[in-house]
Order: sequence, then structure tokens, then C-alpha cells
Amino acid sequence: MKHATNQLTSYILFMSIAISVFSCKKHNPDEVAIGEAKMKVVNAVQTEVNQDVYVDDTKLTTVALAFGETSNYIKIPSGNRSVSFKGSTNPTNAALNFTPSITYTTFLVSNRAGVREIVNYEDNLSNNEPTKAKIKLISLTSFFNTGINVSVQAGTQFVNNLAFKEASTYFTVEAGMNLRYTVVGSGIVKTLDGTNLEAGKIYTIWFSGTTSASLDAHIITDN
Repeated sequence: MKHATNQLTSYILFMSIAISVFSCKKHNPDEVAIGEAKMKVVNAVQTEVNQDVYVDDTKLTTVALAFGETSNYIKIPSGNRSVSFKGSTNPTNAALNFTPSITYTTFLVSNRAGVREIVNYEDNLSNNEPTKAKIKLISLTSFFNTGINVSVQAGTQFVNNLAFKEASTYFTVEAGMNLRYTVVGSGIVKTLDGTNLEAGKIYTIWFSGTTSASLDAHIITDN
């Protein structure tokens, strides 16, 4: 009888501990489950109307995206997915593969002839140095055969001849430091205000424009 009582006591103790552990575990809404990826979407076509975005015919965007607008990160099933940007004209479609637990930024772009396509880039959201900003640069304008150069204000160049649809590696820069960017050979140098680059933040910076004078830098905060 004493043996049975001890077993019952042990069982009750085990269940109490298990309930306590599970009740203390908090749900993290940003946590990506196995079999899920996260993506955000961007309309990078200046001449295009506002775009709704669909994955496997399920609408992702709550509001249609105007040029330059970005959605928040959205969880999607990983694997091969059909992605569509839909405006008032024919939709733009692409079959894209998403790896579980990886985050992506997906853009609608077009070339000089106005032919649209969807391009997808993997985001690295690993921890950044607390006193610096981490940046990735992408050229999404097809109008500059010579590419785009980017340097810090002091003059150190770290991106050379960035071509259409090309993404740089990630760089860390001092928070608050201005960046300079130019179409190679144009002589027109523009400045990205360093107040937009905060310590500990991760950014995707993409370029648009049809002339050297209209070259523009768009900043997306990834974390």
C-alpha cells in the first residue's frame, strides 16, 4: 500500500512540474515554425499602379502597395510557392522557393522595356554590432549600364558598379554616418542622410531612377 502511495505521489509531482513548465513558456509571435518562412513584399516599379500580392492565390497584403511601399514580414509555408503581384493590368507571376525559417524580401521590378518580373532576396537578420548599422544594397533600376557606386561620407568606397538586380553582401557602418551614391561616370553624387541609419538596426537599401539626377535610395528597416 505504501508503494502505491509513493507512486501516486511521484506521478502528481511529475504532472505539477510539467504543467508549470508549459504554463511558463511564452508564445513568441515572431518565431518561425518548422515548415514556415517569412517574406515582405515591395512594389519597386515607378510606372505601375498599386499592387496586391498573393501567395498560392491567398492574398497577403491588406492594402495595395504603391511604388516604394513595403509590407511587414508575413509568415508563409516554405517550399515552392506561386507569388503574384496584381494591379489593374495583367498580373506578374513567379514560382519561388522558400527555405524553412529563412526570411526574404520580394520585389516587383521592371526593365527599360517595361517588362515586369518578381525578384527574391534572402535577408540576414542575425545579430548586428550594437553600435553599428548593418546594410545590404540592391540596384533595382535597369537604366544604368555602368552601375552604381556607394561609399561612406569620408570617401571609402565599398560597393562598385552595382548592376541591375544585383545585391551586395552585408556591410556594417557607423550609425549616423552619411552614405554617398552615384551612377558610375555621371559626376552626380547624392547623399543618404546618416540619421536614417541607427545603431543595432539592419537595413535593405534599394535604388530606383531613370537618370543620374533622379537616382534615389529607398531604406527598408529589416529588424
